[in-house]
Amino acid sequence: MFLHIGGAEIVFTRELIGIFHLDPEKSDINKDFINNASLKPAGTGTGSERHKSFVVTCRNAYLSPISPLTLSRRRNNTL
Repeated sequence: MFLHIGGAEIVFTRELIGIFHLDPEKSDINKDFINNASLKPAGTGTGSERHKSFVVTCRNAYLSPISPLTLSRRRNNTL
């Protein structure tokens, strides 16, 4: 199965490691990860959408304009 994470970007659920809230002020660990990872934007590519989460797979990490709660619900509905 797959998970739509914004724009035309999808990830396979079997490769999914985690879905995280994109608020570096709330977590030092997330802040360190975001600063050190090369995150690929998922979305329209125009930059007009504010990123709300980041999704980590075994291959890449992506920024997503979709809230982590919505992504989590989508993932649970595909199982």
